[in-house]
Amino acid sequence: MMKIKNSILPILLGMFSIGFFSACTPEKPEDEKENKLHEDPTQSVFTLTEGKLTNGVTFGNMPQESDFVPTGNVQKIVWEVVKGENFRTSDGGQTKFVVKNIKTHPDVVYSLRIDYNNSKGQHMNSQFFENEQDRIHQHFFMYYVHDGAYNVLVKDKTKLPYEYTYADTYKGKFIGASNPMGFFGFIRFLESNTKFDLKVALMHSGNLTKFGNDGKPSPFWAPSPSQLNKALWDLSVKLPIEIEN
Repeated sequence: MMKIKNSILPILLGMFSIGFFSACTPEKPEDEKENKLHEDPTQSVFTLTEGKLTNGVTFGNMPQESDFVPTGNVQKIVWEVVKGENFRTSDGGQTKFVVKNIKTHPDVVYSLRIDYNNSKGQHMNSQFFENEQDRIHQHFFMYYVHDGAYNVLVKDKTKLPYEYTYADTYKGKFIGASNPMGFFGFIRFLESNTKFDLKVALMHSGNLTKFGNDGKPSPFWAPSPSQLNKALWDLSVKLPIEIEN
């Protein structure tokens, strides 16, 4: 009888160990490439509207959409997926944005709205806000310069030829300061007689939040090194900008 007990004991211990370690093993994180919780956009429409801010509202104090007064000129650039190709500019829009600068026109401000459509032509911006997708998505508006054989991201804000401020709303609430998304915002151009490409990229930070250890998001012009290396990017396109004298 003792021999039987001794022979069963290791088996029972082994079964207990398997059950214990199985219960303690954390679940494998979802593969964000396969489970994004949103569709991939097949068309993006960038609408730039010239205007000004209402009296008493300044660009540096997080203006909201209600603070903006359009003054006429509306320009659009459309990027879309063409069968067998990646994103490319569409004939449905312009090839570049031609804009005024604040040296010559101190009050001029532009609103920039980004709209996404899916393969069925349906508007899909809400997919980036629902199911906590707003916590892992953010548009960046970046400026690169040539340095030898490389394009280098400019991380010094004072060297940018433009300024941008987030002005998103969600369910009627302004979230531009607390949870910047970049689907709607304001931009103005600082230099005259200048041409450059504004790189617009929509970050999908995956299993990580878009907020840093200090609880703050990255600024509009510079994703963090970790975001640049580890995040997925739902969109990355260039908008040619031509600033008039």
